[in-house]
Amino acid sequence: MTSCIRRFEASAQATVLAPIGFDDLPHLSRALKRSTHDDPFSRSAAYFAMTGRKGLWRFGDDETFMMIARHPNKPGTILLFPPIGQKTSALLELAMTIPDVLPSGNREMARLNPTDPRFTRLLAKHRTVAGREDTLDWAYPVHVVDPTKIVERKGKPFVSFRGHINRALRHGLQSQAIDPSRHRDDVIAVIGRWAEMRHGGRFTRSDLIGPTHAVLEMMNRSGLDIRGTISHDCDGKPIGFWLWEQVGNTAMSLVRAYLKQPGNAEFGILAMAKQLTATGVPEMCLGGSETADLDAFKRKMQPVRSIALGTAMIDVSQPLAVPGVQGPIALARG
Repeated sequence: MTSCIRRFEASAQATVLAPIGFDDLPHLSRALKRSTHDDPFSRSAAYFAMTGRKGLWRFGDDETFMMIARHPNKPGTILLFPPIGQKTSALLELAMTIPDVLPSGNREMARLNPTDPRFTRLLAKHRTVAGREDTLDWAYPVHVVDPTKIVERKGKPFVSFRGHINRALRHGLQSQAIDPSRHRDDVIAVIGRWAEMRHGGRFTRSDLIGPTHAVLEMMNRSGLDIRGTISHDCDGKPIGFWLWEQVGNTAMSLVRAYLKQPGNAEFGILAMAKQLTATGVPEMCLGGSETADLDAFKRKMQPVRSIALGTAMIDVSQPLAVPGVQGPIALARG
């Protein structure tokens, strides 16, 4: 009994909840290389910073840690991402069962592989399961594609894609690598126009433009390897962009927006694939999707692998109880 209490006290004392700012991202990027999760974004510091733009923390110790973020679209909700390191189950148990260790709010286990036994057993113990995400970008599977195949665009699977590219070329669309010092205002103009056409319902204009502004800020301040392409129409007006973080051999898609123009979205993904192929990058992680239409568009790029992820709601309304001990465990604080 006493040993159980001391184990949780020791865990709480040994773990640290540290806020993450722009200056911390290069160090975080190095730490994330230890991830063994199937989800490519578990290795992307820029993805965590973008998603956690309203608050981001690293929780754990030198051996094991997990990322914690305020939900960008749900006030009062905290996202817990799968732990990385040697004692993942123990750290997740601590995060799930000790109410006052983390920032206050409803807790959701985010980007969870529903078949990973390290976490499914623990979720079952707490009588919860991973369900489908209803708001963020893993509502549909994460898709990884081969940029070379997109550049070549050969065969029946790319018939429709080739047609869209031909229309884009006939309309005089052009693309180039993004230079933040030259193209920042163009990117802001595109995302602003794109958001005006789509805001309302569940998402505010701030929800829609927030990720792009966060990534642009990272390009200026974080030291991460963030790259992109920007597209212009025949008159030189910006009509689309794609930004990604380069992590090892994988380009991690962060944000994209394309205005209505024949073949514009297809031309944009081709521009990204060409840029990656030219620099010898073998993988494009297109990420997941919030909508079925976007998922269908990504599937047309013939993914080499897809990763389904889920979200689990965690009930921390009842404090951890140990048999034979009255009331909640009192955690020692340093």
